[in-house]
Amino acid sequence: MMVVWGVALLLLGLLERVGGATEGCARWVPSADDGDVCCQLCKPGNHLVRNCGPDPKTLCELCREGTYLSDPGLESCRRCTQCTGVRTETQACTRTSDTVCGCKTGYRCADAMCSSCSQECGAGQQPVANGTCQACPPGTFNHKIHSQCVPWSTRCPQPEQKIVKPGTAVSDIVCDFLPNGGNGRTEGMMVAILVMSPIFLAILAVCILIIWNKKKRMMKKQQKQTITKEPATDTPVTVSMEFRRLVEQESTCCFPQQEQGSSLESVASLESEVKLLTV
Repeated sequence: MMVVWGVALLLLGLLERVGGATEGCARWVPSADDGDVCCQLCKPGNHLVRNCGPDPKTLCELCREGTYLSDPGLESCRRCTQCTGVRTETQACTRTSDTVCGCKTGYRCADAMCSSCSQECGAGQQPVANGTCQACPPGTFNHKIHSQCVPWSTRCPQPEQKIVKPGTAVSDIVCDFLPNGGNGRTEGMMVAILVMSPIFLAILAVCILIIWNKKKRMMKKQQKQTITKEPATDTPVTVSMEFRRLVEQESTCCFPQQEQGSSLESVASLESEVKLLTV
């Protein structure tokens, strides 16, 4: 009789499982004392009410609203988690699973259970223990979202490469192959030339403008002097002829006829002096 009753109960449990029952005991065994059954495992979302009894349905009960039980082996249901503050509900609580929380935009879950949220850090930053972000310390960088800063590389990946750009808060050092086996000094000179080129061109343009203005002023001054210069009124020959005529008139009036030769000699000497003066 006991064997028949046990088989019947097992068949009943199997039918309940196939029928998709949501309340009661999921696995039980016959009791050795009084013909009852003892529950070994409640169905999901059920908590154990008593260990043994005549009906396996009454050994477990569904969790009340607002509670859940994800582990059927527990005897009591747990209260559903409430998503508060910057946490938002992404999945509602059920009798078999707790509430799933997430974080608002700009925040991230601080742990796997998302029990709290921390500020989401961007590139050039790293998260700290108090849930905020801090800038990467000097000599470190971070190009990812919400990650820890790492030190800059100290050498290039290949021996032929040289560091052409130092690291920043968001990037590591930049390496490249320099032409003709150049070294750091050559690279530095090239960078300096590129930086100074606009300044040099500006200074050169200013110098050219100053020289041009100065030359222009000198040309105007020379033109003005040429215009204002008075032209010569008489040539040496004209002065000499006029002077001889005046002397001859005076000699005729003032000296005797016999002394005309000596007067002509005086005129010649005076004419020579005039020529020397005019030259």
